[in-house]
Amino acid sequence: MTASFNRRNFLKSAGGLALASATGSALAQAYPSQFVKWIIYQSAGGLIDTSSRLIQPYLAEQGINTVFDYVRGASGRIARTQLYRSKPDGYTMMTEASPEEVLGEVVYNADYKVKEIQPVIGWFVNAFNLYVRKDSPIQSFDDLIKIGRSRRVTVATLGHGGPSHLQIMLLRSALNLDLLPVPFAGGAPAYVALAGGHVDMAIGGSSSASRADKVNFIGVFRDGRDPALPNVPTVAELGHKIAPVNEVIYISTGPGVPADRIQRLQQAFAKAIDNPEHVEKQKKVGVFPKIIPAADLQKMITSYYGFVTEYKSELVEK
Repeated sequence: MTASFNRRNFLKSAGGLALASATGSALAQAYPSQFVKWIIYQSAGGLIDTSSRLIQPYLAEQGINTVFDYVRGASGRIARTQLYRSKPDGYTMMTEASPEEVLGEVVYNADYKVKEIQPVIGWFVNAFNLYVRKDSPIQSFDDLIKIGRSRRVTVATLGHGGPSHLQIMLLRSALNLDLLPVPFAGGAPAYVALAGGHVDMAIGGSSSASRADKVNFIGVFRDGRDPALPNVPTVAELGHKIAPVNEVIYISTGPGVPADRIQRLQQAFAKAIDNPEHVEKQKKVGVFPKIIPAADLQKMITSYYGFVTEYKSELVEK
């Protein structure tokens, strides 16, 4: 009787210990069990920062708690290299704006390999547009072609060697225009230069729509109209085949992060992005969120290598 009683207690205790061990192991492996570092490579208050911050609380509702880490400089190359070298545990991610990652690797020989960085999910296509002063002799895309073939047209871009610079190179080559990119540190100074009459035209992103009462838009580089500028025709609609260099905002992780952890992030972000309350908040800052799957992001990233390589010599800062 005593032996039987001890045996039963032993089995019960052993079972309890096994269950506790299994539960402890599961908890130890649960992801995420701590805050995820979220790298932002642009200044606070910019599009990437603002849009990411709007997602953050809805991501927390899905069990992904994050803390922002601002790693500025070199158009994201410093931040991207940090992501590339991070531990492959899913506790470091970054808001990316393609094709900056490809430009950094190809044009500036950055210390990372884009094909090894893993796209997770995207939510916004920031389409480039061309705009002019209301008193400009260029009031339509046809005007730009006519004038651009008779004299030099200066264009304010959002920095040297960046996506907007590449877009102007593609435009210049496709239509044989005499365009001179003039780089500025972002959209605000580019607009100021145009408003002051220092350049003939400027290229901007979707957020340029906030200046619609001050400037005239003559075309958008996008597959389908920009929700921020629904009345402005696309360059394709105007009859010109010029590849759009859209800045696509997405989340990426470093090499080697396990597939199940990436899937966990994808599921959480998808629910956060699609939250109706979140969508409305993004629209107020000019962002029209729509889920972009990782497979689509990968195809898009790969497609940029040809353009960037072709124009590398012109994109390199002399």
